[in-house]
Amino acid sequence: MLVLFQMSAIANNNLRTSVLSVGQGDAILIQTPEYKNILIDAGENGQVIEELGKQLSFFDQTIDLFILTHPHLDHFGGLFEILNKYDVKQVMMTGVASENPLYQELINEIKELNIPIIFPLNTKDIQIGTNSYLDILHPNQSFVGQEANNLNNSSIVLRLIEGNNCHILLTGDAEQELEREIILSGQDLNCPILKLGHHGSRTATSDEFLNAIKPETAIISAGLDNKFGHPHQETMDKITNLEVLETMNGTIRFSF
Repeated sequence: MLVLFQMSAIANNNLRTSVLSVGQGDAILIQTPEYKNILIDAGENGQVIEELGKQLSFFDQTIDLFILTHPHLDHFGGLFEILNKYDVKQVMMTGVASENPLYQELINEIKELNIPIIFPLNTKDIQIGTNSYLDILHPNQSFVGQEANNLNNSSIVLRLIEGNNCHILLTGDAEQELEREIILSGQDLNCPILKLGHHGSRTATSDEFLNAIKPETAIISAGLDNKFGHPHQETMDKITNLEVLETMNGTIRFSF
C-alpha cells in the first residue's frame, strides 16, 4: 500500500540526500524535486540547526515530514530546536514506549503544536514525490505503547526509491537481530548506498545483511573521538571493499 504524501505540481531539480554532520548521532535530510523536505532523526542537540541552515535557504522554513527512527537522545534531542525554528507538518514515529523524560516532553510538545503523528508499517510505503517514495522495511507490527527489550531494534528502517531504483538504505540503530528479521522477511534490500546501523557499532552490520544489500558505498554517522569508539574496527574490517564515507569529516551529500 502506498500512502500519498502531499506534493506540489512543479519539479525542476534532483532528488537529494544529505547525511548531516551532527556529532555522535543521526540526522538525514531528503529534498525532493517537488521541494519537499523530509528529515530523518535530528541528532542530540542544536547542531542540526546549523547543518540544516547550510542545506535549506533562508526562506525555506518547512520540514514536511520528520521521521524519528527510535527514541534515543542522539536521534531526537535536536528536534526541540527544530520545532522552534521550522514549521513541521507531520511526524512519523513508532510510538514505542520509553521512560526518558525528555522523550515524554517531546511527545507533549508535538501534541501541543497539533502536529499530526503517523505510525509506520512495512505494508504502507510513503510517496514523497511524483516518482519517489520511502519503502518502509521495518517495523512490521505496531509498537504504539509497547515496551521493547532493545529500542535500537524498534528502529524505522527504510529505502529511498526513485522510479524502480533504490538510492539509499537507512537503518536507524538497527542491530544484527533486526537485520536478520528483515532479511527473513523476504523484502527487496538491494541498494547501492547503505547507512550503517548504530553508528558503525560491532552490534550491527552483519555479513549476511551486507550480502543481502550488496552496497557499493557505506556511510557512518558518528562523532569524532566519541566515547563509544564508533565505528568499531570489527565493522570497518567488513567494509574494506566499499567506498566508506564518515560524517565526522563533514556532511555527506548525494544528488540522484
